[in-house]
Amino acid sequence: MIDKSLFRFAGIRRQMLALAVLSIVQGLAISGQAFGLTWALVQIWHRRAMSSLLIPTLTFVLAFVCRHLCEVAKQKLASSYADSMVRDLRPQVQSKIFRLGPAALTQRGTGSAVTMLIDGLDEVKTYIQTVLPKMMDMVFIPIITLVVIWSQSTLSGIILLCMLPLLFFFLAILGLAARDRSNKQYAQFRKLNTRFVDTILGLPTLKMLGISDEYEDEIYSVSDRFRKRTMSVIRVALTSTFALDFFTTLAIAMMAVFLGNRLVNGTMTLFPSLLALILAPDYFLPIRQFGDDYHATLDGKNALQDMEELLNRPEPDQDDDLDWAGWTASSHLSLKQVNFTYPTQQQADALVPAGKAVSSSKDPAAPKKSTAEAAAAAGSADIPPALSDLSVEITGMSKIAVIGRSGAGKSTLVQLLAGFNQPSSGSISLDGHELKHFNAPAWQRHIAYIPQTPYIFSGSIDENIRFYLPDASSEQVLKAAQEAGLDDWLAILPEGLDTQIGEGHRGISGGQAQRIALARVLLDKSREILLFDEPTAHLDIETEYDLKQTLLPIMEDHLVIFATHRLHWLADVDQVIMLDQGRIVSQGKPSDLIGQGGPLDQLIAQMGGNQIHGYLD
Repeated sequence: MIDKSLFRFAGIRRQMLALAVLSIVQGLAISGQAFGLTWALVQIWHRRAMSSLLIPTLTFVLAFVCRHLCEVAKQKLASSYADSMVRDLRPQVQSKIFRLGPAALTQRGTGSAVTMLIDGLDEVKTYIQTVLPKMMDMVFIPIITLVVIWSQSTLSGIILLCMLPLLFFFLAILGLAARDRSNKQYAQFRKLNTRFVDTILGLPTLKMLGISDEYEDEIYSVSDRFRKRTMSVIRVALTSTFALDFFTTLAIAMMAVFLGNRLVNGTMTLFPSLLALILAPDYFLPIRQFGDDYHATLDGKNALQDMEELLNRPEPDQDDDLDWAGWTASSHLSLKQVNFTYPTQQQADALVPAGKAVSSSKDPAAPKKSTAEAAAAAGSADIPPALSDLSVEITGMSKIAVIGRSGAGKSTLVQLLAGFNQPSSGSISLDGHELKHFNAPAWQRHIAYIPQTPYIFSGSIDENIRFYLPDASSEQVLKAAQEAGLDDWLAILPEGLDTQIGEGHRGISGGQAQRIALARVLLDKSREILLFDEPTAHLDIETEYDLKQTLLPIMEDHLVIFATHRLHWLADVDQVIMLDQGRIVSQGKPSDLIGQGGPLDQLIAQMGGNQIHGYLD
């Protein structure tokens, strides 16, 4: 039936009332149409003059036009409302994904989010514009037609009324079966999209490693499972359609037999018998159509439930009260005994919706917990922490390298500093301000975050550089592009900064994407803190060397926190933080750590960093 979440949307009851009025008028028009047709046929049967057909024919035509005008009006009304709902939903879902941050997106899967924002919203629109009018039809049209049929033939009315519970019984039973199979199909569909999108994104790496064929087999296997689940849903839908059609035909056949006998016996006249028989299919039609459309719109219902689950997910706590002017040469940041554990999906689902505090007790006076603390308390003891007992002191315009093996927690730490992850415990001090986390606008206004793969949207190079400052002048954009080392590339482009890039436009290399991200940073001079999450991880050594020559001047007069596994960067930083399984195993100046036989030397030996020219200078 109608998903309860629909009633949270503004104007839904007003729309349903309008659709109900149109359904009632349409039900009356259907009865009028049958009345006009029956009248005309009876006149013909009794061999009346052609002039006697004028009023019945006019009645039929007017009722027919009214019936279909009501249908068109309902479709337009439902379609317009569905469009407005989708227009409201799209920014809500997009904003929610941005507020939840990359950790939640990674947990859901990129393909799942893409499916929700593209196919999911279209399916929700189809669901709303189909189910709402059909639901109103199923409620009112059978009642009106039943009253008319009962007034003409009590026996026919009893037959139709007795058949109705049987139809609803099979509709409910088969509908539940279809819903369960459709839920599994939608889950498989999300999995297929996630696998497909992630495989496409990682295709260059897969081909380089020579394992692209294995992932091709994986995509085939997932898509085949999706095909089987789709066929399972279709089988249930066909069974439901067969059951509804069978019992509809059976009821009308029973009516025809009883009415025919009464006509033969002379206990009933032609007009009421024929009117009841003509109206009987329209009595069952809304129920049959709703049953067919219910199966056809289950994907839309599942997509709407998926969006509701996303919109009700708790958002990271935000500190709007921090009054901080920005990072200076005398600024100081202290992290002490900071811990962070990624919540499982079950723990995330167990948290209350955004905007509500989470309490560990039924006592209303019990202290409230943040969402991060609640996630940690919801059974996270079985999950190894991503960061454990992290203590760091940062002062002034420093260049800090966060290093370690893959999975050591480098990206987690950078995302924690960016405010995407929130610590479950520990203390944070920023220039005398005590913080619970870094999700604070006053802090985030002063940081520039550059991930491994910067976001390049479909548009011109100029528009992409203006990511932080859309109102920047053309001269400022050109200067930032030159400082980021884009001038040689722009010189060979006929349209220069106006060249279209991104999806469906000119492709760019990884190095060019990173330089565009750097130009964004250079354009906005107000950001004194640079967070780099392995920005050269996917670049070849020549491109990385060129990019490094561009990066080093930019790093001056900034606080730079650089997560990397490329050890040659250590010759250019002031401080090293080495992580292993989420713990700091070594930190300090590179010159104080290298050659001491500690964890850093072991990592250098394993990764061959001691062979890099100038590394120990």
